[in-house]
Amino acid sequence: MNAPVRPGTLSAGATSVALPLSLPDPAIRFERVGKTYPGRRGQQPVSALAGIDLDVPAGTILGVIGRSGAGKSTLIRLVNGLERATEGRILIEGQDVTGLTESGWRQQRRRIGMIFQHFNLLSSRTVFDNVALPLEIAGASKAEIAAKVERLLALVGLSDKSARYPAELSGGQKQRVGIARALATDPKVLLCDEATSALDPETTRSILALLKQVNRELGITILLITHEIPVIKEICDRVAVIEGGRIVEQGETFEVFTNPQHPTTASFVETVTGVELPEHLAHRIRKEARAGDNIVLRITFLGENATAPVISRLSAIVGVDVNILAGRIDAIAGQPFGSLLVSVPSRAPESDAVLGALKSLGLKAEVIGHVS
Repeated sequence: MNAPVRPGTLSAGATSVALPLSLPDPAIRFERVGKTYPGRRGQQPVSALAGIDLDVPAGTILGVIGRSGAGKSTLIRLVNGLERATEGRILIEGQDVTGLTESGWRQQRRRIGMIFQHFNLLSSRTVFDNVALPLEIAGASKAEIAAKVERLLALVGLSDKSARYPAELSGGQKQRVGIARALATDPKVLLCDEATSALDPETTRSILALLKQVNRELGITILLITHEIPVIKEICDRVAVIEGGRIVEQGETFEVFTNPQHPTTASFVETVTGVELPEHLAHRIRKEARAGDNIVLRITFLGENATAPVISRLSAIVGVDVNILAGRIDAIAGQPFGSLLVSVPSRAPESDAVLGALKSLGLKAEVIGHVS
């Protein structure tokens, strides 16, 4: 068994010297999993997934992010048996489900909840009846169903919508019904297939908050797939980046976001960790310095440094004026993160003193360019 990859390190096509991490036992484990579709009309077979090694620790929220066609939908469909792996093994809570029959999968799916992008509610059934459906299929009594559905509707904040039909609900309310339905059979694992892609930003935040609540209060492991990096930033403990059917990077969300090792990861996280140059400055930036130029630096703040008065400390240490151009302070997986664009004199010894002080303060500084 391969040891988990150190957060922020490459996990495919590279030699790893990572040490094992102390993580909970995996609720879901992929071991060298591949999925190949047969070619059509004499064409070559299509490889959707190849060599997937991925652990989803029990009780965590892990997000898989990738562009369209990267393989993320195939990955999640392997976990509920809608697709079958052609290579490797998939284990759910220690049970190898790779070779399950359809009858075996029907039993297994009772332990797996699923939330869909487009809700998949039955329009002819009320909110109560939509949530009750999995319990009816499982053979629960009317009293058991009534008690369970009422409890779940209270959890998702829809107690007053019990007798409504899906057509009478907003998108966010429909997704809350979908979440309640997914929880009806007390699953150990909850799968989210682009669960917020059809929602507006405000509703997305409320649904993500609900998923965090479900994870925290019920201890359910959540595996979600998305192409939206803010979703990963908001709720995921861990992240796996998929490209061309392979996991190219994985680890703790904060570590991966603040120190991406793969170009695909870097392109995703730039929108939530970077600071854009002001428009009036962007066209004036040069790679090579000229006499009298200033250096433009991007300074990254992690942890306590994100909210500390670092710039005033820097000025006090080196006695050099630091001009702030732009900045942002945010949170990644609940941990503070800051990014700041500044300019300082490019002439030595001032520039050397600034870079040395930044290093002594434990800050990452990247030279963006030079400007007059």
